[in-house]
Amino acid sequence: MQDRSSIPRLPRPPRRVLFFGKNMSRSRATGGLVEALRAHELEVKWLNIATLRRWLGRDMAIRCARRTFDRFKPDIVFVFCRDLPFPLLKEFSKSATSVVWVEEPFENISEDYVDYLGEADAVFITNPTKLTWLRSRGVHHAAFVLEGFSSSSHYPIEGVEKDHDVVFIGGPGREGKRAEFLSRIAEHHRVDIYGCHWDGWANLYPNLRVHRPVRPRGFRNLCASARIVLGLNQVNQDSLYFSNRTFMSLACRAFHLTHYVPGLERVFRDREHLAWYTDVEDCIEKIGYYLERPDERDQIAKVGCDYVHTMHQFDSRIRYILQTLRSGATVDVPDWLPFERDSGLHASAVPAASE
Repeated sequence: MQDRSSIPRLPRPPRRVLFFGKNMSRSRATGGLVEALRAHELEVKWLNIATLRRWLGRDMAIRCARRTFDRFKPDIVFVFCRDLPFPLLKEFSKSATSVVWVEEPFENISEDYVDYLGEADAVFITNPTKLTWLRSRGVHHAAFVLEGFSSSSHYPIEGVEKDHDVVFIGGPGREGKRAEFLSRIAEHHRVDIYGCHWDGWANLYPNLRVHRPVRPRGFRNLCASARIVLGLNQVNQDSLYFSNRTFMSLACRAFHLTHYVPGLERVFRDREHLAWYTDVEDCIEKIGYYLERPDERDQIAKVGCDYVHTMHQFDSRIRYILQTLRSGATVDVPDWLPFERDSGLHASAVPAASE
């Protein structure tokens, strides 16, 4: 079970949040988190240290962040992944509650990043199987939070012709794992890929149809024009860890066929909100099945879209984080795990990955 006493309790209701994060132009994750914080009636200032560094240089960017902190006097410093320099995180944590949101698979966690997370007051990670590992290295103030999306960036559009069979949106993955998988799919079905860093892999697998990466508008168009939007995570063996593209695709009313990960049934219903496959052969078979059943695809896509807009926007994640910080305790069954009771498990009882 998760150590509930490890999450610090806010000394007073928060009013001001100083947010540090890059723009994230494709996923709009940072913008969605800022919107959700503001929706909870918090005053938010957003600083992009990377942009300030390009404009002003490193020293002036640091001075600008310090000056903003001193003038704004935030109750919470909210950091996306590692978008605040370590010395400033240590400095700001002395007079404000520091929160780090981490949406990485954590396949390999460097010791310096463990030190970074150890300096924060609270850490919320989207890969819950790493909680035990982090606690073993002294990061006891970590909790699980599921990925999310913002409806201002990801929503369905109408009147677009279905002119793609299968679409994958994303990169080739570490060591090109997705490239080989998608090449196998392309031997049987037409797959269009939209993403970065595909040049070398497209040469190695010439049957891949690769296009430029897309931002939210292009993402919405692809979800509307594709019969199937394929999901393929960086990591598929960690319980409850999967790509934010799952939520983004469903939010745009795509029919989403994704790789199964342990615990996925605690969040979604197979063939009700989306569909899942277990390996490449199963994927090929299910693509063939669903390409022949447009009515079934459309019904699943509609139910999935309504479901994620109701349950899985960033607003619910921020509500959970604020509730945790106010009480100093996590919730056994947060609202974003609606089928948790059916599984007989609690959010704090997520199986740990093998080390």
